[in-house]
Amino acid sequence: MKNIEDSDQISIIPSCPVESGHKDFLLKLFKECRPDLAFINGISKEIKATVILQQFNIEQQQLQQLYPEAELNIVMLHKEPVGRLYLLRGKNEVRVLALGLLEKYRCRGIGRKLMTAVIENAANRGKTVSLQVTWFNQSAYAFYEKIGFKVIENKGVSLEMQYMP
Repeated sequence: MKNIEDSDQISIIPSCPVESGHKDFLLKLFKECRPDLAFINGISKEIKATVILQQFNIEQQQLQQLYPEAELNIVMLHKEPVGRLYLLRGKNEVRVLALGLLEKYRCRGIGRKLMTAVIENAANRGKTVSLQVTWFNQSAYAFYEKIGFKVIENKGVSLEMQYMP
């Protein structure tokens, strides 16, 4: 797959709150970004689909309840939705609540380009950038570590990371 060049059209379309028209896309993305969903076994496909939909709805509700001021963004490439980037901009910190790309758009430089923009924007305002990654999401952990995030706290299920140039 070809990497994204600076000239490629990556844009972030704010959609706070995420519009109902994005729900099918976000559900598909949720499924592709959650390696832990593969652990759900021993039930029918229909029940598994219901459980996953419930988990998706719970995540969406929690984001809105816990972070009502968060920026919920759909990542667009050539006018097609390819991912999401949810940010919480605080007084001293920018918190990455969620970054996810559809599988076919991973490892092409899109995530790096997005995170570089977040990091540069925060640095220009004297803010740190932090996030959490679950222990079982090794590809996300490796990505964040590669671009300069370091673990500052092990919370058991998740690792608290902060950008440290």
